Amino acid sequence: MPRKGKEKKFDEKLFLSALEQLGSAKGISSDVIVEAISDSFKIAFTKKLEDEDRIFYNSKKVKDNKKLLANKTLKLDDALVRCDIDLKLGKIDLYHQFKVVNDDDIEDDFIEIGLTEAQKIDKNLKVGDFYEVPISIQDFSPSDVNRFKTTFLQKISKAEKDALLETYSNRIGEIVTGTVEKADLHSVIVNLGRTSATLFKNDLIGNETFKPGDQIKVYIESIGKDDKKGNLIKISRSSKGFLKKLFENEVHEIYDQTVIIKDIARKAGVKSKVSVYSNEPNVDASGACIGPNGSRIQAIVSQLGNAKDSKEKIDVITYQPNLGLYLEECLKPGVMIGAKIDYENKEAIVVTQEGTSSLAIGVKGYNVALTRELTGLNKIDVKDESEALRDGIEYTTMEEFRIEAREEEKRKFREESLKHKEIEVKKDYETKNNFEIKGDDEDIDLPELDEEIETVSTEPVNKEIVEEPKEVIIEPIQEEKAKEEIIKPHKEEEPIEKTEVKTTTTLESLEKSLEEEKAKEKTKENYKNKKKKEHKEEKASEEDSYIKKDVKKMDIYTEEELAEIDAELDDEDELDEDYSEYDSDSYYED
Repeated sequence: MPRKGKEKKFDEKLFLSALEQLGSAKGISSDVIVEAISDSFKIAFTKKLEDEDRIFYNSKKVKDNKKLLANKTLKLDDALVRCDIDLKLGKIDLYHQFKVVNDDDIEDDFIEIGLTEAQKIDKNLKVGDFYEVPISIQDFSPSDVNRFKTTFLQKISKAEKDALLETYSNRIGEIVTGTVEKADLHSVIVNLGRTSATLFKNDLIGNETFKPGDQIKVYIESIGKDDKKGNLIKISRSSKGFLKKLFENEVHEIYDQTVIIKDIARKAGVKSKVSVYSNEPNVDASGACIGPNGSRIQAIVSQLGNAKDSKEKIDVITYQPNLGLYLEECLKPGVMIGAKIDYENKEAIVVTQEGTSSLAIGVKGYNVALTRELTGLNKIDVKDESEALRDGIEYTTMEEFRIEAREEEKRKFREESLKHKEIEVKKDYETKNNFEIKGDDEDIDLPELDEEIETVSTEPVNKEIVEEPKEVIIEPIQEEKAKEEIIKPHKEEEPIEKTEVKTTTTLESLEKSLEEEKAKEKTKENYKNKKKKEHKEEKASEEDSYIKKDVKKMDIYTEEELAEIDAELDDEDELDEDYSEYDSDSYYED
């Protein structure tokens, strides 16, 4: 920025345009750029005033303390500076502010001005207002410009990191592909696009190696705070999350959550155990992960390291709620015959078939160590059967563990059945047409339905119901004759089972139900009579047609005599016919 008096004039519009382009290239918004420019100008101007010693010599506090004045060690408040920036117009307005206070209240004339002095300049100023002195950028010295530049670059760098954090914070738990920028024996620097991150030795899989230009998949574990090394994004290839994400990408059943990964225990570059279970009874969880002829698991293993001496092996295990059965799955290829489990201290002694304890322990103890991590046990001792007998260890056999698992499944099944039954009963009560459920909007407590009951029967109501809080009074039917007409006991019908319901009924609903029963009975009787009449007419029609077809009339009878004979035959058939079968309800069911 050229100083005042030189021929070349400072171009504010060009200056702001260049800064805006710089920020845009780093993915920073215009608002952040304006804020950075404003803060940088404020800091640069404050430092400029400090250099001129105005901050020390114009203070009332300093004048009263000669020792501080001599040492110049007193640091007062920063200058009050206001900066207005308009990127569209390319304009910068900078002001040095003084707060207007009463003349006797001035403590620091570097940031304050007396009311009397302020009103000499502007009569409209009052206590609490700010008197502003315009600042020309042309007055900035080269050192002031350097201060502005340093402050601005620092703020832009911080804004860039914040933008990156916001971008990658949404990608935590994902696998991204980067390019190796630098690799040595201790670390690998990976370019992720807009920033770079470091893979340290413990973040790599075994002894895998890379060279600059290699494409590499990394897992974003977390976003860290700014530090001197600048490692804001934590990436890894040895974490459990990296392996879990590979399974999700390769196994469709895991991606759509038909198969769930219960837990993962991993020793990167050596061995991993993945515990899975299925939400669908017809889907084999471990089989879905392995794939046809092991195609899926081989595709996952091929992405775990490139060193021949550290190819990672993966065991896919079916999760078992029973700890004994779960241990049996985890310790394969060892053959487990039983275990003594201390659930309180989270310890277990596993008894294996003779000669298979070494298989259960695994190379360098990795198999039992990963099993301990999966099951959550603090300690697992593996012993052959002969050793367990020699030590007198009493253990639970695998058959007993299986019986426990079956009993637990039965118990859970009963609980689920009861829950479904309760839901069905609740719905049944809500759909009853003979009762009106009243009360608050609280849920019905089904277990109490059998305790608070009113019995509904077909007997006449002859007892008054005492009014209780939140209940409706059912008044008895006054006219006994109306009771007898509405309520008719049926001797032939089975006794009506009493139903207990946690509710009360109104008189109107009871009378309505009884009238409906009466109407049903009348309809049933009418239907029976109609059927009898139709059957009789059909029978008579058949007999009449038979007689007309097969019987030859004799010429000796006249038409009137033949009609009398037909009438007598009809009367005899009517008397001889047994209509008892039509009285049965089962006759009309078909």
